[in-house]
Amino acid sequence: MSDIFKIFIDRLKGGQTQKIEETLDPSFLGLDEPELQFKTKVEVKGEAYLTDTHLVLHLKAHTTASMPCAICNEMISVDLRADNFYHTEDLDDIRSAVFDFKEQLREALLVEVPNRVECNLGNCPNREVIKPYLKTEETYFPFAKIDCDKEKKEK
Repeated sequence: MSDIFKIFIDRLKGGQTQKIEETLDPSFLGLDEPELQFKTKVEVKGEAYLTDTHLVLHLKAHTTASMPCAICNEMISVDLRADNFYHTEDLDDIRSAVFDFKEQLREALLVEVPNRVECNLGNCPNREVIKPYLKTEETYFPFAKIDCDKEKKEK
């Protein structure tokens, strides 16, 4: 457990607040995938404090991920932000009086990863190349012609 991610509960008693301001190596995210890469540092700012029964963690995190464009497969940088991330932990569940928030920070960032991205702000220049291969059937709405007002009038 790295000291960077540790919050010592005893130091927060009496209304103290632990300021968190770190620039972290993205290796803590534990991803080694060719289609999702983190090459820039993760900037984290926030604070940790205690309420009567809970540890409260309030963070803002920012990094950049590289993902392939859904159309042309070129790698694109995607800005990931976890703004206003809150996590609470019951003090009774923290057995060693030391809380490691690495997993919570990891989840907060990974949940921001989009399912797919498209280069050129959603207008990939290669879209026209693949357009003939895309399914373009019209959507069928089986109940579109039902007149609901007619049924009300008959009653």
